Amino acid sequence: MTALRHRIEQTGLMAAQRVLERLSLDRGTALAGALGRGFSPALRSRALANLRLAMPDLDTPEYHRIITGMADNLARNAAEYLHLAELRDDPERITLTGADHLEAARATGRGAILVTGHLGNWEAVRAACARLDWPPAIIYRQFNNPLFDAHSQQLMSALNAPILHKGKRGTLGLLRHIRKGGAAMILSDQRFNGAPELPFFGIPAKTALAPAEIAIQYGATLLPVRGIRRGRTSRFDVTIDPPLHTDNHDNTAQDTMREINRRLESWIRETPEQYFWLHNRWGKAARIASAGQ
Repeated sequence: MTALRHRIEQTGLMAAQRVLERLSLDRGTALAGALGRGFSPALRSRALANLRLAMPDLDTPEYHRIITGMADNLARNAAEYLHLAELRDDPERITLTGADHLEAARATGRGAILVTGHLGNWEAVRAACARLDWPPAIIYRQFNNPLFDAHSQQLMSALNAPILHKGKRGTLGLLRHIRKGGAAMILSDQRFNGAPELPFFGIPAKTALAPAEIAIQYGATLLPVRGIRRGRTSRFDVTIDPPLHTDNHDNTAQDTMREINRRLESWIRETPEQYFWLHNRWGKAARIASAGQ
């Protein structure tokens, strides 16, 4: 039954892709965004629990506005996977700030860790780096549907950088890539069981230390990055911040990840409708908030 369900899901995905491929990037993402907004009420339960926990001072209409915007952004992101090469090659699509930080990291020969979260479109960051001929590898959690996962890898590979699954094999591949002087992007905002609890929106959240630990161990440059969508368009402002210093022995990996959480939180507060509010980021605290709705 599981294999049958996977095939049915893949058939639906390919049908949607064929429709979107007949449209330009702008028309395709506009259609996807409209469908996403229509589907947004189905996403409200988990998203509301997280929003009320993280940003308790907002009112219900504002929560609903953010969730509708989140659904729009996610749907556009999905459609944009069909056009990663265009995002890379069209100079009008992405404005890049901080390219000098990336170039300085490349010049060291020790690689770079680009750390971000599920905000805006993180693939816009990879596309901007690919334009500079240094596309970062990406490591992600494998999708439950293996057919969908294989197809997603094929789409992501358009930027000519390693695509790795989370887990032992993927981690080893990531480390080899860094040791060779490559760049890698890590989305650090998911709950990681067994990790220390560090503040995120003032609430303890299990936070993986891997981005800081890898940078410290291998001497790689640690760069906070983000790719923010300009309204309801497929145009982005990609920003590469100055590197976080990991060569100071007074700073631990936890100190560095606290700063990354703080940085990510500040970005989310600027455009909360572009954040993925569906993660189980705060575990029990979010469940309690949900039960109190």
